[in-house]
Amino acid sequence: MQIEVLPSTGSPRTPYLEDRLVIVIDVLRATSTIVTALANGCQAIIPVLTPEEALEKRLTLPGSLLGGERDSLIIEGFDLGNSPFEYVPEKVGGRRVIMTTTNGTRAIRDSIAAPVIWMASFINMQSIILAILREFENSHRLKGIVVFCAGTEERFDLPDTLCAGMLIDALGSNVKLNDLGEAARMLYHSSEDHLMDKIRESYHGKKLMSLGREKDLVYCSTPNILPIVPVVKDGEIVWLTGD
Repeated sequence: MQIEVLPSTGSPRTPYLEDRLVIVIDVLRATSTIVTALANGCQAIIPVLTPEEALEKRLTLPGSLLGGERDSLIIEGFDLGNSPFEYVPEKVGGRRVIMTTTNGTRAIRDSIAAPVIWMASFINMQSIILAILREFENSHRLKGIVVFCAGTEERFDLPDTLCAGMLIDALGSNVKLNDLGEAARMLYHSSEDHLMDKIRESYHGKKLMSLGREKDLVYCSTPNILPIVPVVKDGEIVWLTGD
């Protein structure tokens, strides 16, 4: 299995995606929040690039909510920020959320050429791994995996890379990796016994801590909380089923 890891949105070279499974990772916090929203009954999440696009999109989807952040803070006039704890069943159950975040939704949109796009985080890691194994066991339509770390403002992000490393490690030794994939696996091996501490010490982790979001950080750093595989389907992110 060929796996290529990308360091962030804005990467100068995007690989050929038309026959790849793309897995987008934005641990703090977009993909963690997407997983949580779907688990709490959200009908779908629609990723957009800008707040203006979100507002325009809502005109065509009455009853939808606006969610997202800029600089880790809720966007003025939006219904929800980017904390998974805001996406509770009472708010998102049965509703669509139009979402824009600094890094995560951009990475999703940048992956649009791929035939299959899933969202991964620590909290749904085991479900993602099982889904990958099923996909490559039962089908030969895909030639490999691109792990798209959303990064932080077009820069390397330690939490995303550690999450990529956990994913690679779980898929076993019979994988072919690019250099960042090898580095991600090594970083994970050196950090797996104190993962939360490493994430807390990262640039993005420190920023969330400074904003009083330690609860978000702890939640987003905890593996295998939810059995959800979010997938992009017809421009929306929904819960992958066996259909």
